[in-house]
Amino acid sequence: MDGPRARLRINLAEREFEVEGSEAFVKAYAERFDALLARLDERGAAEPEAASEPRPAPARAPASAQGAETFGELLHHLPRSASDVDRILLAGHFAQRRGPDASFSTGEANELLTEQGIKVGNPSQCVKQNLIAKRVFKHLRRYRVSQTGVDHLRQLLGGAFPG
Repeated sequence: MDGPRARLRINLAEREFEVEGSEAFVKAYAERFDALLARLDERGAAEPEAASEPRPAPARAPASAQGAETFGELLHHLPRSASDVDRILLAGHFAQRRGPDASFSTGEANELLTEQGIKVGNPSQCVKQNLIAKRVFKHLRRYRVSQTGVDHLRQLLGGAFPG
């Protein structure tokens, strides 16, 4: 073994990076990260001046969505590993929150995704899989997202989940 083991861990809001090895190996990375963080600090200090121009407020969901983000913003928070079943569940939850009867149809969920440029191969099958997993349940020929479904979305979206 070529010396004591050392570890360098950087979190930067959970994007995390970890280097482990000999002290010399880790020290080489530590110096690179010090330089990188110094550059980021310099940029961060320069940004507020550039950001002083007023920006238009983003379009928001209707008031009936209880102040939630737009569907596109919410969809953007899904991890890349999310499946079509997860996307349909999120779209259904969003449609349910803004609908008058607190339910959604397969067509409504699919339309939200289509508006965002996402083509789901078989939306009915995705809803059926959510039914089997008990993430949604039938309600008067429509669907509602169950507590299990809400918990699943909360796990996928973390702090971005509105409900």
